[in-house]
Amino acid sequence: MRKAKIMKVTFGFIFFTFVFCGISLLAGTKEACAGVMSFDFTYTSSDSTDTVLTLGGIKTFSSTLTNTGTEADSYIVTMIKNQPIPAQWIIEFCSGGVCHPPSVFKDTVYLPAGEHDNPYVEITPLSCCGDAKITMQVTSIKSPGLSKSINFFLHADCEPNCAPVTNHWGLLILITLLSAAGFYLIWKRSRLATATRGS
Repeated sequence: MRKAKIMKVTFGFIFFTFVFCGISLLAGTKEACAGVMSFDFTYTSSDSTDTVLTLGGIKTFSSTLTNTGTEADSYIVTMIKNQPIPAQWIIEFCSGGVCHPPSVFKDTVYLPAGEHDNPYVEITPLSCCGDAKITMQVTSIKSPGLSKSINFFLHADCEPNCAPVTNHWGLLILITLLSAAGFYLIWKRSRLATATRGS
């Protein structure tokens, strides 16, 4: 009887020991997996973020996106034109080794762990002066909370008779109103002249 009690206590101790060890191992495995599967990146630029442009010249603003995590990831790279942008400035957005059409401001770049890409922007102020701000933003797809950006502040000095256009719609409305006023004056004078001849 005494031996049976000792056996029960011994087996109970061994059983609870195995259960405790199993739970500890599972918890340790989860922590290890969480440590291995990490998503992170760096996004930097060695170019000046405050630049004076030369009218008619081409200026390239480069950046480096590096996957510093332990897993492959895809990144949304976005070029944001902070309005107003001066008229006659050509802005080209490039990423993943491809320069995109003027209507494309966003791209997805896939990078294995440790690899990098070099998104860049080419700006050509053809004639008009002014100031602008271009933002390059990168967001991780697998970890959407990771997002980094770089702001480029740009300035081009004016040439004679060149002024920045800051609102194309405002200019269009102004031209339309002036044209309508001109046509109204012509029509009114025409009616007045007709009435004078008739009398």
